[in-house]
Order: sequence, then structure tokens, then C-alpha cells
Amino acid sequence: MRHLFTSLLFVASILTGCAGFLDRAPVSEMVADNFFRTGADAESSLSAAYDMLQSEYYIFDMFINGDVVADDCYAGGDNPNNFQLDQFAIATTNINVERDWRYLYEGISRANAVLANVGDIDAPDLTASRQSEILGEAAWLRAFHYFQLVNLWGEVPLITELVTSTAPEIVHKPKASTEDIYRQIISDLEFALTHVAQTNDDRGKITIGAVHGLLAKAHAFKPQPDWGLVDAHAAQVVESGDYQLLSSFDHLWDGNHENSVESIFEIQYQGGTNEANWGPQLLLPPSKTGDNWRKFNTPSNDLIEAYLAAGDQVRLNASILFEENLPWQDANFPDGNIPFPYKLRNANGWSSPNNVILLRLADIILLQAEAKNQLGQLEASKILLNEVRVRVNLPANTDSQPEELQTAIELERRLELAFEGHRWFDLKRSGRAIETMNALGLGYQVNSDKLVFPIPQNEMDRNPELLQNKGY
Repeated sequence: MRHLFTSLLFVASILTGCAGFLDRAPVSEMVADNFFRTGADAESSLSAAYDMLQSEYYIFDMFINGDVVADDCYAGGDNPNNFQLDQFAIATTNINVERDWRYLYEGISRANAVLANVGDIDAPDLTASRQSEILGEAAWLRAFHYFQLVNLWGEVPLITELVTSTAPEIVHKPKASTEDIYRQIISDLEFALTHVAQTNDDRGKITIGAVHGLLAKAHAFKPQPDWGLVDAHAAQVVESGDYQLLSSFDHLWDGNHENSVESIFEIQYQGGTNEANWGPQLLLPPSKTGDNWRKFNTPSNDLIEAYLAAGDQVRLNASILFEENLPWQDANFPDGNIPFPYKLRNANGWSSPNNVILLRLADIILLQAEAKNQLGQLEASKILLNEVRVRVNLPANTDSQPEELQTAIELERRLELAFEGHRWFDLKRSGRAIETMNALGLGYQVNSDKLVFPIPQNEMDRNPELLQNKGY
């Protein structure tokens, strides 16, 4: 992914979607014109856009935001910025919040560069079909970054054009509504539907299955869900014949089945290179990492109890590794038997080959089960839910009321997708985030203001058009 030519680095310095980047002097359009001339240039610009999936956000912070902020993990470690997130006491100068805003908007800016330029390239080494795919893949990437932003911050600036000016009226953008952001996400994905590769034989490339999968999620997560479209797009994935659940849940994480038939799209890493994944070193116990410092994202007692109460020994064993006789203590586990996330298992000395799965079939099956239930199709919903349950030796769900089945699906998503960065977003869209977090007995005082992050203070200082989120 990291094939960044010098010309592209110049161009990328101005491909921006937030004030933190927009205060830089723009490079002349002549530089961009000189770069975006060949098929190789187009591929390099797309490579730079994919490269943002290897940023710190997707290697580590996505799991803090999705699991530590929720009820699946404690912060662990010794980082005060993580503690703020865990305790719903986030300062506007929180370093995690600042860098995540920056990473996501830089990803958007790189996607904007592709979308603004690649369509104009007329070169013998760029076929029309490949040109179309590149544009579609960039549109998906922009949509995915905005999906993260809107779920973390709510209203944020919406930047969809290449910025080549430092004029205040151009660079100082106010926040857009969550409805407008989801409209843009869905618009980008509908564009991608007709442009990306229509086959799903490359799990490291955005293809038609990834587009339908993210469209299903967007229609489920937007302020007014459209369950008919969730069902329709999920069906395009589930019924395509291109994906199937692995027979063993553990195979998803053992390192021997990456890019499997269950995976829809995953970030590719290569151990021992500058494209390695250093995240597992921060999560795994000393027996797996060769060091002795306290690790991050400690699985919560509440999650462990949820696995045990469900009789879900298969996913408990595959998702969490317990270890004793450690050189530190944890007040949440006074017996000394401390849990660790175990879905990324190979630390390899900060140079792991473990891929990160961004979309997989079980996620979409459970979304479709939820859609079917919301549409009044209880039996069809249970068939889908039970496909996920039977794989882990759990009995079939027999709920007869929609409310009971909805609760069962939400629990199934928690047990199935733990440590994959989904839980906080799911809790919020269910409307149960506040009551769930405050009921944990950990002293949380969560209210509606705490459901979104603060706008980073450095962005507020740069952009007078930004309004701080309520409560910060």
C-alpha cells in the first residue's frame, strides 16, 4: 500500500478535509496535473488512499473507540488519554481524539484526490474498466472514513472536493448534519456500486460485496433506519454465494485462514516489513509478546459474564486469552487471572502479519436478521440468527416476540463481534448506550452529551466556523 511517490506526497499535503490540513499552503494545480497523467499515477494515488487504512486509527484506536468506550473493555495500560475515553471524561485536547480526527480526514482527502483527478486521465496504461474501479474504490474509502467520523463525533464538516486554496471561505467549513453526512455516505456507495469490480475474489480489494455490506450498515445506522434497504443490501452479500461462514469460529483468528470465504474486506499486513501491524503488541500478554508491561483493552468482567451466561464457551475461548502470574495486578481481576483480547494473536515483536477484518459475513447476517425482525419477518430473522449460533454450538433461538428477538440479536452481535471495534456504535444506535453504561456500577455518569467525542481544540482554534459539541 505504501507506494507513495514524491509527487504524490506533494499532492497529498493539500488533499484535506479539515482545518488542521487546510491551513497549509496549497500546491499549484500544475503539480497535480503533472502527476495525474498515467495509469501508474492513478494506481499510486489509490494506493495512497488505501494506505490510510494502515494508520494508527485502524491499527489501534478503532478498537479503543469501539470497545473501551463501550462495555467490552477497560482501558488497561497506563495512557491517560485512554483513561479519559474509558471514563467519559474526555478533554478537548485529548491526543487520541486529535489524531483520529486527523487520520480520518487525511483518508478522506486522499480519496478526494483520486475522485477529482483519475476520471480525467486518458492514458494507454489505464483501461476504462480499471479507471472505473479506481474511482469506485476511492468512493467506498471516503464513505467508510465518514462512517467512522459520524459515529464518533456526530456532526462534522463534510468535504467532498479537492481543496487547492487557503481562502477562509474555502477552508473554514461548518459542521454538516448527521443526516447530510449519511446522505453523502450512501451517495458515495451507490456510485461505487456501478464502478467497483463486480466479482468478490480479492478480500484485500474493495469489490461489490464490500459496497453492499457497507450500504447495509449505513442504512441501519443512519438516524432513521431504512430496514427494507438494509435487508436488500445484506441479501446481496448473504445470498451471493461468494461468502460463507467458516465451520470453526477460531479459524477466523488463528492466522492460517486470512482472506477467507467469510471475509468481505480486510486490511492487509505483512510481518517483517514497513506494512506490518504493530497493534497486537499492545494487546497480547507477555507470553505472546516477550515483554512485561501492562497491556491495553482489558476485556471487561461484564463481557466475560455475558459469554458465560450464554453458555458461549466457543467464542469465549477464541476471543479471550487468560493468563496468570503477571508482573502487574489488575483491580478488576483480583485473583490474578487476567484476560486479554485474542483475535489478533501474533505480535511478532511489533511487526505482526495479522490482517484486520473490517467487514465479514457474520456481521451482515446479523444485520439482515435485525432487518427481517424490524420488518415483521420473525421466522426469517431467526433462521439467519441461528446460522451464526449453530456455528458456536449454541441452541436455536425460539423467541416469539419482536422485542425479545431484537434483544437476542443485539447480544449475538456483542458476543460475535467483540474486539472488532463495533460495540460502541451498536450500543448507540440501539438507544441503550446510556442505560447500559450507567448500569455497570463503575461510576459512569453518561448522558446524551457523552455519546459523541468533542471537536479537537486545535481544530476549534483553526476554524472559527466550527461549533463545539454540546457538553464540552
